[in-house]
Amino acid sequence: MSQRKLFLRESSGLVKNASLKDLVMLNVANMGAGLAVFEGISPYVVQGSLLWLASLITFLITLPLVFTYTYLLLKMPRTGGDYVWISRKLNGAIGSIMGVAFAFNMPPYFALSAFFSVASINLVFLELGTLQHISSLTYLANNVFVNPYGVLTLSQELLFYALAAISFLIIILVNIFRPKWGFTLTTILGIISSLTLIIAMIVVAVNIPDFHQRIPQFLTTFNITGTITPFHFSLPATLYMVPFFMSYAYIWLYAGPAVAGEAKEGSLKLNLILGSVLTFIMITFPFLIMDLAAGPAFNLAYYPSFTYNFWSVAIYLASNPIIQWILGIGLIAWNYFIMAFGVVVFARYIFAFSFDRLFPAIFAKLNKYSSPVYAHILDLIATLVFLALPLISPSGALALYSYTPLAVAYLFIVSLAGIKVGLNDNNKKLLVMSIISAIIMAVVEAELLIPSNNYSFSVVSSSGVNWIATAYIISLIGLGVISYFLARYYRMKKEGIDISLIYKEIPPE
Repeated sequence: MSQRKLFLRESSGLVKNASLKDLVMLNVANMGAGLAVFEGISPYVVQGSLLWLASLITFLITLPLVFTYTYLLLKMPRTGGDYVWISRKLNGAIGSIMGVAFAFNMPPYFALSAFFSVASINLVFLELGTLQHISSLTYLANNVFVNPYGVLTLSQELLFYALAAISFLIIILVNIFRPKWGFTLTTILGIISSLTLIIAMIVVAVNIPDFHQRIPQFLTTFNITGTITPFHFSLPATLYMVPFFMSYAYIWLYAGPAVAGEAKEGSLKLNLILGSVLTFIMITFPFLIMDLAAGPAFNLAYYPSFTYNFWSVAIYLASNPIIQWILGIGLIAWNYFIMAFGVVVFARYIFAFSFDRLFPAIFAKLNKYSSPVYAHILDLIATLVFLALPLISPSGALALYSYTPLAVAYLFIVSLAGIKVGLNDNNKKLLVMSIISAIIMAVVEAELLIPSNNYSFSVVSSSGVNWIATAYIISLIGLGVISYFLARYYRMKKEGIDISLIYKEIPPE
């Protein structure tokens, strides 16, 4: 059976629009540094931990995974990235099942970004309105862009949902009608977001000498309370925070590889390591500067309030209204930056599934602008469904972190694919790095499954099984199983094509 008959068509039809800058920004968005230092990690800090050190440890232990991803990316630069590697080099059925499960694991993360987009607008409007005595901003924060963690009326919930949904819809439409603009939009938002985060670091750093003289007014103004206890460093407590940094940032390496088929010549080799290093800088240094300014004991007392975080402190310390607005816009931009990358990447996985005949052919159909329009529509529907979860329950946003155990398992499988390629290619460096990566992923998964650790995003805790998270993970894997075996049955019966043979070939470009 020829390759032409196996795959949907002889070429993907996608256009090579992505430069190195685009790919790096996609990876930076994938790892979400700006939101990690907003409300992504610090509210869940435990006593005795140093967040900057936990970030450093996480960065170092994920470098073997970065190496494995980079090697496989250069060896098989195809749309769909790690799904292609697993299905071709490890096992077709496993690659299909886990690829589908992992892909539909993404919309909850995008939904979190849409959720936090309104949360960030609330914080920025409330803080700037209060600090600059602009009553209209305060009114908008209290009545329109309301605090999502508070008690919302039905009309406020619907408005909250609509605002987040409209933002996501606009980004979807940009990618449908101008796919090249989808990359450009992500890059522009990435540059704005990253520069404002650097400015925020400078603002906090220059205010280190008089931090404790100025910050009490901030705490009083926003009614932030906490109990300061003597700080005693704990390595176990610091290591406990590592899965949070993995969950929110460092293990998310799939963005660049997923669009590799659209990458310009020479743009693949450095994109992952550059994205990882930039993320390391933009997460580690904010937490380090906060500890240098306030001291770990002070930060540990007030981080759980959510309102006290790196961004809110930076905006307050800026003093200059123009700089405060720049930082506020930068924080809001981070959310849209992440949503913009998500729209680009998720559609590529769906496209790859369809191109391999795993999904219906319509999802690989390109419009006249060379955009996988139906894959984008599926993304919109899935994200809007998950976006409703935070509004159904105040703890719904935290519940969406349940994607972590499945993601870690998926990365373990990617590492196994790296081990097999290392053996086949007689590449000792890849083999060693992939083995280390597999061990690290296995250890992290074990940490998540130990009930006494009580991770908020695990499936089991000392209080019992989190049945919502368990059902969510099982349903994703179940979707993968159903997709694979249904496609295999249908393609054989209706078209005479054994899709297991597809996974013996690398997809055409």
